[in-house]
Amino acid sequence: MVQILKSKLRELLRGGFFHIFVGNTLVKMIAFISSIVIVRLVNKNDYAYLTYADNLYNYVISFAGLGMTSSILKYCAAAKSQEEDKAYFVFAMKYGTLFETVLSLIVVAYVTFSIIPFPEARDIVYILVFYPILNNVINTILSYLRAHGENQAYAKAAVIQTAGVFIFSVLFVIAIGINGIAIARYCAIICAILTVLSVINKYLKKTTAKRLTRKEISDFMIMSISLTMSNLFSLIMPINEMTLVNELLRNETITANYKIAIMIPSQLSFVTQSIIVYYFTIVARTENKKDVWKLSKRVGIITALIIVVISIVGAVFSPLIINVVYGSRYADATALSTVFWFVNAINAGFRMIPMNFLPAIGIAKFNAVMAAGSCGVHLIATYIAISQLGIWGAGIATGGVYIISGLIYWVYFRKKCLEDSL
Repeated sequence: MVQILKSKLRELLRGGFFHIFVGNTLVKMIAFISSIVIVRLVNKNDYAYLTYADNLYNYVISFAGLGMTSSILKYCAAAKSQEEDKAYFVFAMKYGTLFETVLSLIVVAYVTFSIIPFPEARDIVYILVFYPILNNVINTILSYLRAHGENQAYAKAAVIQTAGVFIFSVLFVIAIGINGIAIARYCAIICAILTVLSVINKYLKKTTAKRLTRKEISDFMIMSISLTMSNLFSLIMPINEMTLVNELLRNETITANYKIAIMIPSQLSFVTQSIIVYYFTIVARTENKKDVWKLSKRVGIITALIIVVISIVGAVFSPLIINVVYGSRYADATALSTVFWFVNAINAGFRMIPMNFLPAIGIAKFNAVMAAGSCGVHLIATYIAISQLGIWGAGIATGGVYIISGLIYWVYFRKKCLEDSL
C-alpha cells in the first residue's frame, strides 16, 4: 500500500500536478486575502460599484479571446515545427486580443449611453477598459507555457500576478481610492509578463512564424469556437445571477452582501478544477471507454466526499468566518452565505466532473448544447425566483439548475462511456 502511494505521488510530481496545484492554491489564498483587505478599505457603495464594473467585464473575459487562449493548449503542444508553434501563438495573441478590445469598447459604449442601475460606477468602468485586453495577453502566455510543459513558470507567473494585484491594490486604494484597483491590476499583469518573458523568448525569439493555411486557420477557429461555446455559458451563469441581483433589486447593500455571501463558497470549484486539470489528459488518453467510466466514477466519488466535508464545515462556521474576515457590518450576509455553501457544493461535488470529462472523450457538441440550455434555463428561473422571493431566489434557482443539469451530464456521460461495451 505504501509503495503504491509513493508510486502515485511520483507520478503526480512528474506530471506537473504539484506545480499547478500549489501555484493555484497560492493564487486563491492571496486573492482571498486581497478581497478581505479591499472590502475593509472601501465603503459598501464603492465596493458595489466595483462589483458592478467587474461583472460587466466578466462577460468580456468569459469569451477568452473567442476561445483562442484555450486552443493553443492543443495546437502549440502538437505543432510539427517551431515555426508552426509560433504561428498559432501569434495568431491567438493578435486576433484574440483584438476580439477582447472590441468587446471592451462595447461595454464602455453601453454604460455611456444607457441607463444603468449604478451611474456612479461609470468612472471605474472607464478606467478598467484595458483590463480584459491585458488579461487576454497574460492568459494566452500562460496557456502557451502549459502547452510546452513549463508548469513551474506558469505557476510562478500566476502567483506573481495575484500577489501584485494584492500589494498594488492596497497601495493605490489608500492613495487614490477605489479607482486604484484598475491601476493595480495593470501593474500586476505587466510584472507577471516580465517574469516569464525569458521563457517565452526561448521558444519564439529565433523562430519565424510560418504562414498558416486557410484550412489550418479554419480548424483552429472551429476548435476555439467550440471551446468557447462549451465553457462560456457555464461561466456566464454566475455573472447572469449577479446582473439580475443588480437590475431587479437595485440596492447597494444587497449587492455588497450578496458578493460577500458567495465569495468564499464559490472557491469550492477550485478544488474540483485542480483535480480535473490533472485527470483530464489521463481520461483523454484512455482508449477503453469502460475504463474511463470506472476512473471517472472513482474520481467523482472522491471529489464529492471532499466537497461535502468542506461545505459542511464552511456552512457551520459561516457566522464566525464572515465576522472575522469581513467584519460585523456584513453579519446580515451570514444566512445567505450558508445557502450558497450548499449550492456551490452541488456544482463542485456533483456537476463539474462529467461536464469537464465529456470533452476529454471527444463529446463537444452535447456539452455546448447543455451549457447553453442550462444557462438559458438558469436565467429564466433566476429572474422569476428573485422577482418572487428576493435575494433568496438566486440560491434556490441556481441550486435547482445545478441538480438537474448534473444528473443529465452524468447519465449522458455514462451512456457514451459504456455504449461501445454493451
